[in-house]
Amino acid sequence: MSDTHLLPPDFSASPVIARVRRSALVLAAMAAVIALFTLLLGWIAGVQALVRLDPDFPAMVPETALCIMLGGLGVIWTIWRPRQLVVPQVCGGLILVLVAMALTQPIRTIAFRPLDSMSVATALASVLVATCLMLPREGDPSLARLHTTLQSLGLSVVMVPVLGYIFDAEALFANAVYTSMALHTALGFLALFLALLCERPAQGWVGVLLSPERGSEMVRRILPVIIFGPIIMCSLTLYATYHEFMTPNFRLAVLTFMMICATGVAALLFAHQTNLSERRAAAVEASLRRSELARAQTELAMSRSQKVEALGKLVGGVAHDFNNSLAVILGNLELLEEDDSAAARQRYISEAIAASNSAAHLTRQLLAYGRRSRLESLPNVLDDLITPTLEMFRRVNPANIEIVTDLDTDHAIVMLDSANFQQALLNLLINARDAMPAGGRITLSTRVETLAQESVAGFDQSEDLPPGTYVTVSVRDNGTGMDAATLNRADEPFFTTKGIHEGTGLGLSVVSGFCRQSEGGLRLRSAPGAGTTVSMAFPLAQYADPLPAVPRPRPSVTPGAGADILIVDDEIRVSRVMARQLQLDGHRVRIALNAEQALNVLSTEDAPDLVLSDLVMPGDMQGHALAETIRERWPQTRIVLMSGYESARRRREIFGLRDLVFLQKPVDRATLRATVLQALNGDEAG
Repeated sequence: MSDTHLLPPDFSASPVIARVRRSALVLAAMAAVIALFTLLLGWIAGVQALVRLDPDFPAMVPETALCIMLGGLGVIWTIWRPRQLVVPQVCGGLILVLVAMALTQPIRTIAFRPLDSMSVATALASVLVATCLMLPREGDPSLARLHTTLQSLGLSVVMVPVLGYIFDAEALFANAVYTSMALHTALGFLALFLALLCERPAQGWVGVLLSPERGSEMVRRILPVIIFGPIIMCSLTLYATYHEFMTPNFRLAVLTFMMICATGVAALLFAHQTNLSERRAAAVEASLRRSELARAQTELAMSRSQKVEALGKLVGGVAHDFNNSLAVILGNLELLEEDDSAAARQRYISEAIAASNSAAHLTRQLLAYGRRSRLESLPNVLDDLITPTLEMFRRVNPANIEIVTDLDTDHAIVMLDSANFQQALLNLLINARDAMPAGGRITLSTRVETLAQESVAGFDQSEDLPPGTYVTVSVRDNGTGMDAATLNRADEPFFTTKGIHEGTGLGLSVVSGFCRQSEGGLRLRSAPGAGTTVSMAFPLAQYADPLPAVPRPRPSVTPGAGADILIVDDEIRVSRVMARQLQLDGHRVRIALNAEQALNVLSTEDAPDLVLSDLVMPGDMQGHALAETIRERWPQTRIVLMSGYESARRRREIFGLRDLVFLQKPVDRATLRATVLQALNGDEAG
């Protein structure tokens, strides 16, 4: 019970503690003054009324007066100078010496009566005071418990004669062997032990009693009933006994009834206060629940509003760019139909193909941002990828911008798509260039870092980067920087601070998507006038000697002939275009619109040499399930999967499809031709 950790954490510094300690100081001073007056005016000056307050009461002997004075001085010093324990310990030692003298060679004067001496109870109280003064005040919690135990024991010792004086019971205060104790001796020791208990009021049962918590508050309210109720009732009974108002049996019955009433009132008061406390706690809890629910609903509404706003920007931006691409394609196809000039027709075809590639590049950017594009993650050393990217950037970098490199990861290997990394790095370099129209410096650095969990850029949310070892690539400029509002929106799609026709707003959002898809993250740091630092972090795969990142070459392919190919795709226009391209290469091509039609063709006709299947199709069976079925029933048939938004993570989760060749839509003819040849030759996916 004496452990302070059971009390509120701020209780020790509360104003209540300061007031109680001041009360302890007053009690100790009162005890010392009583003893001093008794010694000087009573024993030395001969005022007998101060030696014994009543001729029939025991006297406060000189040794007792000195013990109380020393005890009061020690307590006052302890409160005044809590860190300086020499004076209290000296006082405690002197008290023990006085007790030994009083029991062996007591002081005798003319005013002494035969029974005037230090009783066992007085000696015990003096020893307890001395022990409390001499024990250390700080240290092990067991010391605090020991202090509280000794002080409570001393309080119990002196309460016996105090109650004896209240009820005029001489056996309790005038026993020659044990309890012979003067009234002011009992009151002096009572004040000392209360002062010792209040000197550290945050400890023990005193701390529990004074705590601001509900339980302590209820105990304080019923404490007067517990203490003064029995005293008043017993005093009334004693008064009735002295005046013979009633018989002993009747007095005992009345006392019993009054004790029951007092105990019942205390119990009912405690129950009432407990009920009130529980009701208040329940009301507060209900209020907190309502507040938390309202806050959660508000946050959800704000989050939905932000998502709708961002999606609106996304849809608008995509529609704008796609409409431009479609306008170019449609216009050139119409010109191709009307213009008979061979040279012009070739130009129309080239422009239409370029517009198609631009639209395909936009979809890949968006899919990379949403983690739905396919990345060719291969072991790479970033330092080796940075050099050719910088060579490309220098072609568009003005002469007034200096490029400084600090590369230190030639021994660290990461798993990522090299082409997408170079595009992401180029985006960051271009952003840094555009932030310094008047010139400046771009610093490009790489490091191997151990990162704790921290927030990284993400679409409409903050994502957590798992703790671990990462290879970081940082691009720092000393340009204008960004304020907090701009920084918070920097990675939103189509958000840009550049002028019209100067930027699409997809740069940082695409970089963020690429980093997250590579199981890393993007970190932005900026302040107005202090430049901007953008860091890409990728998980370290392993340490090794620097290995050049060899891009996967596209095979030099000559059209094959004679292969039987089945195309499975619900989009008939896509299937027809691919079929025409393959037929021009000499292949025989059949078409199925879903997995069920494909299985019917395989079951009723000759099995094809190769199946090109979309991953997502209408019906119960999807492309991966069709591929597994074909592998089981027609193991000689090769399989190529294709999709416009395939997830590499999803393919890795399907054990049997990890080694299949994959086509990312849209597919140009050269890629289609190379992929078909790769599959027919039995090569596994990279």
